[in-house]
Amino acid sequence: MYEAVKTVVLTLLVLVSIVLTFGLWTYHPKYDILQNDEYIRHVSVSNTQVDTAMIVQPSQLLFHKNSAHYGIVDEEEVNQILKEIKKWSIDDFENISDTIPREKFLSFLHEKERLELVYPDSIPIDVYRSIFQIEDKGVKDISFDRIIIPLGSKDELPVYFIFTEKQKVYKAIATDVSLSEINKLSRELEKYPRYFPYVINETKQIFLPEKRVTMSRLQYYTDELDPDKFKEALFSDPSFVKKDLITFGEEYTDGSRLMDVDFLQRLLLYVNPAARTANRNEDQEDDNLIQKSIDFVNEHGGWTDMYHFSKWNEEERKVVFRLMVNNHPVFNEYGMSEIVQTWGSSDLVKYQRPLFRLEIADRVNVPRTLLSGHEVIKKLEKMKGMKKELIKDIAVGYELIKDPEREKMIILEPAWFYLYDQTWKKVPLDKQEAEKRGGNVNGLE
Repeated sequence: MYEAVKTVVLTLLVLVSIVLTFGLWTYHPKYDILQNDEYIRHVSVSNTQVDTAMIVQPSQLLFHKNSAHYGIVDEEEVNQILKEIKKWSIDDFENISDTIPREKFLSFLHEKERLELVYPDSIPIDVYRSIFQIEDKGVKDISFDRIIIPLGSKDELPVYFIFTEKQKVYKAIATDVSLSEINKLSRELEKYPRYFPYVINETKQIFLPEKRVTMSRLQYYTDELDPDKFKEALFSDPSFVKKDLITFGEEYTDGSRLMDVDFLQRLLLYVNPAARTANRNEDQEDDNLIQKSIDFVNEHGGWTDMYHFSKWNEEERKVVFRLMVNNHPVFNEYGMSEIVQTWGSSDLVKYQRPLFRLEIADRVNVPRTLLSGHEVIKKLEKMKGMKKELIKDIAVGYELIKDPEREKMIILEPAWFYLYDQTWKKVPLDKQEAEKRGGNVNGLE
């Protein structure tokens, strides 16, 4: 009898143990939702979404023909040419760098009848894949800053991708080629401004207009962007964000991230210090920072005006986009014409951008006559301490100036600019030029 009771008790204990174990294995507690760093609010500052081809554009488009050089500046004509090239199929890349002697590098680029697309910085081949139909999957881990296209009427023609700083030349073959728009412009080159080369060294030269340039001084009414929309878009959980008033602005923080709004310069600065210290897997191939930066701004509708890719620094993981008006770059000493991103291993470390958009153009435009390229070079070479080898680029653009009398008015003043080492500077006006403009206006120096 005792043994029977003992057996029943043991059996019950085993069954209870099995039930309890099963309950532990299958139990799902209802936890409260925790803050997730990967959480992204789908908040849009504007309804604008752009593709890579709209952002990554040539800074110059040049025709070289019969030892003469012509620049195409009109935005519509530039887009027509790019649209035609985008239809081509580009394949069979071949590194031909060793076949071009250093002393013949520049003549190779500009000999005979050629179309040249000059980009503002070296651009990885994967970015070009997002713009053109590049079929060759074997070419990788290389960047180019210009494309050379020999002109003709062939269905198949060579296309040269160039990295000027390292004298790298890759020859590719384009098929399904149509040159109707390009040849049309090529036959009418005499109506376009002529350019001349300013030689920096035996592998670098800058093309500048031979004659004086006429542009209009522009005025725009602006529309303010809502900082709260950026707060919703940039912070992991906006409900944790605290807002404080500071001198000339506002400060938003969730304890780890910070967003400063500068009402004086109308700028936004977002900083995420924790991303800077993230461990980076050195064995992994680096991600595409340019494309990543374009996608990031698209995610919150941040392309509130026309911006073009300007430059990037792979070591600093920094990408810069510049405001464009009438296909000319816009400059401002405080950063009011730039969208700048700095990345950690995977997350954004820093994001700076304007907090306004150009809304309505004022009809009162004042024509300005700028110096010719020759006159600009003479002025630069006379400047004290100027080192020619540090001149990276020279361009006509606009200086963005706040109207001192009207808070929401922006003035775009035509001027010459030069990229010296890593910094864009305005070519200073002499006394006579300043007097013609009614006095020099403070701005980019």
